[in-house]
Amino acid sequence: MSFACPVCNGLRAVSRSCPHCGRPLSDGGRVDEYTGPYAPYRPIDDMKLTNGYPDLAEHTCYHQLFCTECGYRSTVEIKEWPT
Repeated sequence: MSFACPVCNGLRAVSRSCPHCGRPLSDGGRVDEYTGPYAPYRPIDDMKLTNGYPDLAEHTCYHQLFCTECGYRSTVEIKEWPT
């Protein structure tokens, strides 16, 4: 069985507020995409083997959230859906 992130695939949006200023946080995409210049081009499951997160075993996708107002950053875990 394969799994897919509902946020990456546009099926769901992340709606969280900044704990500092209360503004909506923006989704910056998968955390793995920030790890190197070629990271966005590597297969997702390949990245999950070496990123240090339990995301492959737990079928999760980690996203970087940020506040455009105050600069706050956070990582959120998104549960993947079976496809």
